[in-house]
Amino acid sequence: MNTLKRFFYFNCILIFLNISLYSQQSEIQTPSQFLGFEIGADYKLADYNQIRSYFQMLANSSGRIEIETLGKTTLGNDMFMAIISSEENLRKKSEYQQIARKLADPRGLSQTEVENLIKQGKVIVLVTCNIHASEIGATQMAMEWAYALVTAKDSETRRRLENVILLLVPSLNPDGQLMEVEWYRKYVGTKYEGGRMPWLYHYYIGHDNNRDWFMLTQKESKAMNKAVYHEWYPQVWLDEHQMGSSGPRMFVPPYANPVAANVHPLIWRSVDNIGTMMSLRLEEQNKSGVIYGWVFDAYWPGGTKNTAWWKNVVGLLTEVASTKMGSPVEVDPIELRGGGKGLVEYRQQINFPNPWTGGKWRLRDIIDYERIASDALLEVCTNYREDFLRNISKMALDAVKLGEEDLYYKIPLDQRDSPMASKLAHLIRENGAEVFYSQSEKSFYIPTAQPFARFLNEFLGTQSYPEIKPVYGSEIIRPYDVTAWSLPLMMGVTVEKVRITKEVKSLLKPISDDDKPKGIIKNSGAPMYLVSNNLNNSLKLVNEAFRNKSKIYYIQKDFEVDNVIYPTGTFAIGAYPGIEKSAEDLGINIQGVSGINIPKVELKEPRVGLYKPWLASMDEGWTRWIFDQYGFSYKNIDNAMMKTAKLSGNFDVIIIPALSKDVIIDGKWKPREGQMKYFTELPPEYAGGIGQEGVKNIKEFVEKGGTLIALSEACNFVIDQFNIPVSNVLINEQNDISPGSLLRVYVDTNHPVTYGMPEIISAFVGENIAFQTTIPGSELSRKVLASYPDNPKEILQSGWILDPNKFTRRAAAVAVTYERGRIVLLGFNVQFRAQTESTFKLLFNSILWGGVH
Repeated sequence: MNTLKRFFYFNCILIFLNISLYSQQSEIQTPSQFLGFEIGADYKLADYNQIRSYFQMLANSSGRIEIETLGKTTLGNDMFMAIISSEENLRKKSEYQQIARKLADPRGLSQTEVENLIKQGKVIVLVTCNIHASEIGATQMAMEWAYALVTAKDSETRRRLENVILLLVPSLNPDGQLMEVEWYRKYVGTKYEGGRMPWLYHYYIGHDNNRDWFMLTQKESKAMNKAVYHEWYPQVWLDEHQMGSSGPRMFVPPYANPVAANVHPLIWRSVDNIGTMMSLRLEEQNKSGVIYGWVFDAYWPGGTKNTAWWKNVVGLLTEVASTKMGSPVEVDPIELRGGGKGLVEYRQQINFPNPWTGGKWRLRDIIDYERIASDALLEVCTNYREDFLRNISKMALDAVKLGEEDLYYKIPLDQRDSPMASKLAHLIRENGAEVFYSQSEKSFYIPTAQPFARFLNEFLGTQSYPEIKPVYGSEIIRPYDVTAWSLPLMMGVTVEKVRITKEVKSLLKPISDDDKPKGIIKNSGAPMYLVSNNLNNSLKLVNEAFRNKSKIYYIQKDFEVDNVIYPTGTFAIGAYPGIEKSAEDLGINIQGVSGINIPKVELKEPRVGLYKPWLASMDEGWTRWIFDQYGFSYKNIDNAMMKTAKLSGNFDVIIIPALSKDVIIDGKWKPREGQMKYFTELPPEYAGGIGQEGVKNIKEFVEKGGTLIALSEACNFVIDQFNIPVSNVLINEQNDISPGSLLRVYVDTNHPVTYGMPEIISAFVGENIAFQTTIPGSELSRKVLASYPDNPKEILQSGWILDPNKFTRRAAAVAVTYERGRIVLLGFNVQFRAQTESTFKLLFNSILWGGVH
């Protein structure tokens, strides 16, 4: 009887707990109830703070969801990730993380052990939203999706949650999401409703935050990268985006050509499997306008899930047609257009079997399309759970076979810029690859036989863009983005492949944060120090010296101290408190001297102005970020200041980032011949460019002694406005001659702008710019600072170039004296996306030239 009673009471408790659980789940507020408005309704948007509060409420109310803070954003917001699965899985999440880690690197495991892990493991699926802040739909969808998953009682959802651990990031750009929603709300109901902001939606880099996933410069990409490759090891990654409004309604994989040769074919087969199910489920629910094999290729590696391909992660992209933020758009059928590879004309074809016919397109539509595709993702990952787990293990072991046990990449510290060599080694480790350090040899060693071998081969090697033709006799498919990402060339670091002995291998230890070069201080306590200009970090020391009001000089003649030759352009920095500690920490060797009895020229800290247009510029943002990292003092100059300020009284140096002359002068792009001239207006205080008043002020600034630095495309503006003996011979080219490639350039190192540079560099060229100079009159002078080779076969180092002959015997950078001032034309992208560290110094030196007295 007692046994029966206990059994009865036990079942009553179970029933009570289940009733309580269902009651609790049924009481969880929907996003619409929580926010007080209908999600997806016209003109209504939840901002990031509201979204975060809603997810926190879900986590407080359900055992199926937990919140993990990934880190702080650039502007100090918390970036969070929701972990959604069954309650049992979440209780054992650390166990599943370890299984995922072992399958991502199964070296040392037997096949039986691998199979046991596959049987035990769960597919870890990462879904990221809203990296581009104006692509707002996924942030709203994420709330509805999370609510559905944590409250659902149906057997299919339970099955999915038992087999999958979902990592859901509602916004990879919280700062931008807040900016965009605030801007939208401010102008709802006005003529500016749904328009673009006049500043970047990432504080520094705007849209390029999806170009930072191997260089890892920004806080957001660093935080997500850490979670992916050091903590969770997901097998699948979906990044949800939006696109233009006048084409297909949604892109899902498979991707378009070309395809990256270094990626395992299982990636593409898995991508196709998931993408096909997305298309099927969308079609079943009468969602027309879905396309695959269009525009978005399987080649370029800079984005979130793109970089993951080389790391054995199945990376997927979806793109949904945009609204004007929360405002619907009306698309007339005649406005629907194709264009781009895969859909030349807007009409039915095999990859686009059910075209959308036009009409009103709402935020609700975006949410619905994304939700269906996201559910299809979970469906496939559930049905093929063991395949995804087995495949990541197979891809890892196949990658190991690409290398050899005794073959390593070696990065010695004994090279031109040792801190930069160290930075590259640590960057490779941050990306998740295996890196070792030899204290005795002062070198980093990276095994070629490791799970990330494909990543190493791609980013430590050079690129050759595949020339694929869609049909016989046609032109090749042009690149989607840039075509070169060779880190050694871009960073100016020597990397070699070497075979090592067992003895050398025994001395290797895994890289640690402390494995960085320490600066050597010779003649400590001296009143002045000689500092090489070869190192980028030297500029950090120079800028620190400026802040400490220390005297700084360029030496103007080679100088020998203790059998070491210090060349022209070496810095001589007066002692200040902390200089030796800073030099040691920065990895800079400094030589103390009692004085310098050779010619030298004093450097004053230049007052730097960086032009910032209201047609927001990513190049301006990247430049600003680099200045902040290297300690430059600067001020932004907007259009009003350009027009009205006495520039020469406020600045010694003005920098114009890579902008077209039309954007600079008029504040808008110039349409090509025959294109529509319509341009969406900004509010009056943000409209226009510098106008002719600004042009006049810039000329006056230079004439009175200022230094004007033009970056890449901005050189065309300067050439147009100043009577200088320089022309851009490629200005009328219709095709991109070098769409983001690394070209060989020869440098004349005997000029203040080129001090510390090697004689041969890799220039990142992404614009049609190559200079022709001529002999000037006596009123000014010009100096060719850098030029392309005479032999066209020597020009391309990595990437693709349409016609190298266009660059032969042309200048890449030119300095001009003009009246009392100076002009520097840097025709290639010296600071491109903060990746081209090897040419930063040309910009840095140009700035310092403005402080030479």
